[in-house]
Amino acid sequence: ASRLATLHDEHADAAIGNITGSNSVNVFLGLGIPWIIGALYHRYAPSGKGQYDVPAGSLAFSVALFSCLAGIAIITLLLRRAFAGGELGGSRKSTRLLSLFFVSLWVIYILLASLNDKGKFMSGI
Repeated sequence: ASRLATLHDEHADAAIGNITGSNSVNVFLGLGIPWIIGALYHRYAPSGKGQYDVPAGSLAFSVALFSCLAGIAIITLLLRRAFAGGELGGSRKSTRLLSLFFVSLWVIYILLASLNDKGKFMSGI
């Protein structure tokens, strides 16, 4: 659907909206459904405690890291719009490099957030 929206829209706004909406639904379902299943399991399972305990932690590092990397991604898209004439398209080499760059931002986020969660990277934050 995103590809079709991109092909039929001059500025790819529909594609960006489609991707954003799809990701939002994935996050809400991806977080909500396992949470409900876990809560119901712990409530009704014979060996369950009757409550679903989740230890409190800090989201400060994760939110700060995500905000920084999202800012880098947005600045990259703005620079691409200013110098390449749009966010999408271009030569095969430039689109592959940009894709690799965005995937690397995602990998950096997952790696650093996971290391922080395990207490091996800036665990005091």
